[in-house]
Amino acid sequence: MLNEKSDKPCLHYSVDIASEDTRDVSRISQLLTPAQVELLNFCNPVDAPDLVKALKLVHNMALYHSDGLIDDPEKVALYWVKGLWECLEEIRG
Repeated sequence: MLNEKSDKPCLHYSVDIASEDTRDVSRISQLLTPAQVELLNFCNPVDAPDLVKALKLVHNMALYHSDGLIDDPEKVALYWVKGLWECLEEIRG
């Protein structure tokens, strides 16, 4: 891991932490579907606040600023979008 101010490795980074993270990733990837693993790989914790804002915006635009009727499949999709941003908020801490 590189330091923010220079190209030198950060002093707080340790190889033990990296190996623990790798074990967790392999264990998690066995429990999830390939699509879920791909989504988690896409979601960087640093980007979580921006992803949460984007998901909320999409949800609110579809729900509150649309003149069209919302059918059951669309309601389910909006529910899952809400669930996804709530999970990202929990991950972010």
